Amino acid sequence: MKRALLLLAVLLAAAKFAALSIEPYGDSVYDLASGVTTLPQGGVIHDNENGISIDASYVEYKEGEYIKAKQAKVDTEDVQFAAAELEYYPEAERAAMAGGVNFTSTDIKKMHAERGWIYLKDGVAVLAGDVAAAEPQLSAALLVADYKQGEVLLVAPYAFKDPKLGVTLSGKNPKKPLYLKFDAKTGAVSASSKVPAAVGERLLAYVDKAQSAK
Repeated sequence: MKRALLLLAVLLAAAKFAALSIEPYGDSVYDLASGVTTLPQGGVIHDNENGISIDASYVEYKEGEYIKAKQAKVDTEDVQFAAAELEYYPEAERAAMAGGVNFTSTDIKKMHAERGWIYLKDGVAVLAGDVAAAEPQLSAALLVADYKQGEVLLVAPYAFKDPKLGVTLSGKNPKKPLYLKFDAKTGAVSASSKVPAAVGERLLAYVDKAQSAK
């Protein structure tokens, strides 16, 4: 019975390890005491289970718990983002970023901010600190986006250049965010100061969650 349980534990550990594919650029250092593996020259880690690829100049990870990386670029099926510092938690499918963040999705291109949090399972991103994007042209103190549903909230102070009207919408009250909705077929965006109650409650909850995770 004990042998069977031991074999099962080994098989489960092997399956969990198979979920990550590691391509080091140089040395790979494993600490037996802590169970932490370090790639001093960086490398690429593929989270095969969640469809995520992390390419970084420095990587530290503990199997089944976390991946920490510096100068990291991340590719997923839905979004691409990069950060000076990245912490990724595979089981929670959550990433925290600091030191400058770049983010691109189907709807928003070339967006940058000081820090960010991405909830990959839910398809929600929270970006904070001098948020700005090139397409569409926008800026905000904070942005929260459901990039799978094409819904975005800009928290004031914000500015948004409406590509249809050619005018810039702005706001200074943090309690009154601007609501953007992207058409799934055409990619066209509409803006409104009236946020649907269900959308506001759902998306702003991620802001609270992100700030409590600092």
